[in-house]
Amino acid sequence: MDQLRDLAELFAASTGRASSSREYLGVLRSFAAFATAWGEGSPSQLSPTLLLHYQAQLGRLAPTTRHHRLLLVRQFLRYLERSGLCQRGLPEVLRIQPLAPHHPRPAISVAEQRRLIQAAPDQRSRLLIWLLLGTGARISEVLSCQGSSYQEGLLYLCGKTGTRSVPLQEGLRRELEAHIAAAGGGDGPLFRSRQGQLSDRRARELLLDCCHRAGLPPLSPHDLRHAACSRWLRAGIPVVVVSRTLGHSRPSTTWNHYASVTAQDLSRGLSSDPLELEGLGAASDQ
Repeated sequence: MDQLRDLAELFAASTGRASSSREYLGVLRSFAAFATAWGEGSPSQLSPTLLLHYQAQLGRLAPTTRHHRLLLVRQFLRYLERSGLCQRGLPEVLRIQPLAPHHPRPAISVAEQRRLIQAAPDQRSRLLIWLLLGTGARISEVLSCQGSSYQEGLLYLCGKTGTRSVPLQEGLRRELEAHIAAAGGGDGPLFRSRQGQLSDRRARELLLDCCHRAGLPPLSPHDLRHAACSRWLRAGIPVVVVSRTLGHSRPSTTWNHYASVTAQDLSRGLSSDPLELEGLGAASDQ
């Protein structure tokens, strides 16, 4: 296992980004542990049978997660193959089916977003939901914030594409400043619990409680990220700005995975079609 794990760390480090390295390493360490349990802890021992069983055990995961892990493992196997450390043709054993087209479900409305914030039973829950909706941040990014992550109206978030700053609107800024002041300043986690930092599980429980109080269906933190993106795009904010605010590496990710379009959006958008404004439909043939 040590040899395979050491090579996984070397491969992950070659990605050049700390966030990507951590992501690669987590997946590849899991793969190395699986291989070792099968008695194939070195690259030269890896077999097609092992890979088929590894792919099968990923069947319990969501399609996107499974697809992502298989891609990373296949890249790692190609690295081993180029280095002459594993048998040739091994990467092709993993047959990866293309993902079905992603069609985001419509995001909750602005009125529902306000209702969700107002339904929070305490200041901590209200700030948590407001930050998720106001910044479009991932739940992990918000929970990893320290009090010092907020500086002069900007919240600094550390995500997959590095650190980015997100400006906060006045109401959210006041709420956050009051929360930091009540906690005694900028030291320590922004969201605390008795054990230290608020856990992902507990944060999701707080969100579900607020959904129930607001009369909304159960929502995940990712649903609030989706809602923020849709709200900004419908307000006319350029997709490049939205993409950078969300921490996407490419604007195409924003369009393909977050920009849900409803029939009402199409109706409003096409109502200003210049073809109609010019009255061409009523013109008679000359």
